[in-house]
Amino acid sequence: MPDKKFFRCTVCNDIHYGSGGPEKCPTCQQVNKYIEIDIEEAKKAAGIE
Repeated sequence: MPDKKFFRCTVCNDIHYGSGGPEKCPTCQQVNKYIEIDIEEAKKAAGIE
């Protein structure tokens, strides 16, 4: 089973946790716009920190 990681849409900052970023962002509908980020960036983008 692949390790899960955090991914962020470069258009709308939607955060996804999984083995890869979605092909199509469920928030802004852009295609192939996810980049891998670390947990600290994911917390900041989600407003947790």
